[in-house]
Amino acid sequence: MKIKYYLIENLMTPAPDDCRAQVTGYESVTEKEIIEYITRKGSSITPAAVKANYEEIIGAHEYFLQQGYGVNTEFLNVRPAIQGVFRDKDDKFDPARHRIRFRATLGKRYNRTSDEVKTEKTEPVVNAPLPQALEDIASATVNETVTPGGTATLTGVRLKFRQDDPQQGIFLIAPDKTERRVERILSHNAAQVVFLIPADLPADEYSLEVRILLKGSKEIKKGTLPDKLTANS
Repeated sequence: MKIKYYLIENLMTPAPDDCRAQVTGYESVTEKEIIEYITRKGSSITPAAVKANYEEIIGAHEYFLQQGYGVNTEFLNVRPAIQGVFRDKDDKFDPARHRIRFRATLGKRYNRTSDEVKTEKTEPVVNAPLPQALEDIASATVNETVTPGGTATLTGVRLKFRQDDPQQGIFLIAPDKTERRVERILSHNAAQVVFLIPADLPADEYSLEVRILLKGSKEIKKGTLPDKLTANS
């Protein structure tokens, strides 16, 4: 299986001709598919044993992170970071204004795996929205965080939608497929949307999807931000 991609304008660099790759058409697997692969026909490991060991590994990661450690393994590297603004050099961590986040990168083993993946260049979906960058103002991050109650700026291509149509707009989608539509739009055009993140958005990881309905069409066009976004309660 090849990773399919198409090229779009890179809004993060000053050069007008710069492009970046937008990966498209891939599917994700969950723990269920991974466990099924490990226990495929001919394997001596039972699903119950895999689940038990999986929980132990995750629990060990949680334990060391809660103790303030970073974690470096062949598969994953995690380090602690603190978000929020400190008023001056005498200011201290305040849970009401600051948050602890964990930054994760892939370890050497996954990076070696990526060298073996093949790619295929394709054409973009015609007339679909292309959300490219989500700046979360409160955390000063791009394509990483959404701060409930805060302001965000989404940039991209074909982002114009009718906010009075509940089928269109910006949607935050949780892993369980629960959808939350953004209701408060501050400014809006085809290249940029400034909006308020729902104040009661539960802590979770979200996909951001833009949905539009073109004039004369009955089919909703969808575009997904390439990176997942983390919301903290």
